[in-house]
Amino acid sequence: MPQRGDSKIKIVSEEQAHALASAAIDYELEKERGRPAMRLAARASAILKADFVILVGGDCSWSVLGAGHAQQPFVAADALALFDALEPGVAAVRRVSGEDWTLLTYGADVRVGLAVEGDWTLSPVPLFKLATVVNARVARTRSARPASETVARLHYRMMHRLARVTGLLRVSETILRYAANAVDARLGALAVAQAGDNRASIVATHGYPRALVEHVRIEPGAGVIGSVIASRRPVHASGEEEDPARPRRPRYHTSSFVAVPIVGGRDVLGAICVTDKKGDRPFDQSDVAVLRTFAAGAALALDRERAADSAEAYAHAAAVDTVTGVFNRRYFQVRLDEELQRSRRHQIPLALLLIDVDDFKHVNDSHGHLAGDTVLRDIGEILRHSVRIFDVCARFGGEEFVIIMPGSSSDNARRIAERIREHIEAYRPSDRVLAALKVTVSIGLAVSSSGSAASQLLERADRALYAAKHAGKNCIRGDEVTETEDL
Repeated sequence: MPQRGDSKIKIVSEEQAHALASAAIDYELEKERGRPAMRLAARASAILKADFVILVGGDCSWSVLGAGHAQQPFVAADALALFDALEPGVAAVRRVSGEDWTLLTYGADVRVGLAVEGDWTLSPVPLFKLATVVNARVARTRSARPASETVARLHYRMMHRLARVTGLLRVSETILRYAANAVDARLGALAVAQAGDNRASIVATHGYPRALVEHVRIEPGAGVIGSVIASRRPVHASGEEEDPARPRRPRYHTSSFVAVPIVGGRDVLGAICVTDKKGDRPFDQSDVAVLRTFAAGAALALDRERAADSAEAYAHAAAVDTVTGVFNRRYFQVRLDEELQRSRRHQIPLALLLIDVDDFKHVNDSHGHLAGDTVLRDIGEILRHSVRIFDVCARFGGEEFVIIMPGSSSDNARRIAERIREHIEAYRPSDRVLAALKVTVSIGLAVSSSGSAASQLLERADRALYAAKHAGKNCIRGDEVTETEDL
């Protein structure tokens, strides 16, 4: 078993898994006295021989339920903020105070987080089982929100939360949850308008599954949400008189609803719609005013997400080669440096494939540069479909491509390189004019060692590629120095 402080990836043994399961059962059965979560954290820490912290997420903050052997419990604001960047059900390694910690979260309404010193991402199942048990107990024992909590307090908590969450889905879910609770609505939906044409789609729901409506596209002026977006004015139905033209759906208890637009400057960003007030009471004008207040705060967050999406789209365009659709050389250089740092930190290998299209000048000279572009684009497609999802394919320049393969040994990288070589050799362009064209590639392979710099790894791959060319092309050669070095 790796010792505490070891930076290598750690594995939960079968014996440790049984011990963690036993600790979870004891925690589940233990009465609510003397902070049982603290004892669970201490037992988990002793079992794994690593600092172990249990946290619970509130509406706008995380708090520590228990900490085992942690000299400095995981309470720093910058450390806790890392949990908000994680999707529930995902385990990830993050650097905290210069050390690797495995972070994971579980749950939706009640979110539980675990922080374990070291990299445990290869065996997250026992940890998620612990998080499941803690989540269930916290959900049972957490008291209901006080009825006296004011709308102003809910609005403050929403804005505080929105300052920390990102991503359209999480932002929309946060807005809708607080807005619906502020007016005691059982059911609700938040629709976001597409930039340019104001067509909208529902991205968050409250009280029913989003899967029921996520495929719906709402035209401006169509239905309640469409009319609110088109007119920029709220719609309120008291429900006192049933509308024969709009019969009530079975899942609704009343016909009363409120829909308000989310307006950011000149643009309508979306709409919030709620129905079924608790106690089957009708919504009134005060509810409309409350929702308009929440919509104003929502506009700031949705406008921020729209700007972030635009920036991301521009960044992606700047990182992609326009001919082949794979990443460009500038992006490759940045990622290679990042992946080499990670490989050194976790002491895992990194393989690099340098791929050159054989006799590509003949393709351009015989068939023209447009035909050459077609071949390069098709090869880029073959590369993307031949590697793992987290490998990085890029155009290195001209007819050369490069692939970064994190965590890949020499043998595994050679197998994938051979697959690529075979697929390209079997490739025939779809253009009938080029149907007789045969394309092959030569591939140079290099694997990083503990002290490899990016320039050194590239030089090794280039030497291996030269050897493949010298051996007659359409083959793979590896850098023998790299392959025999101790990783």
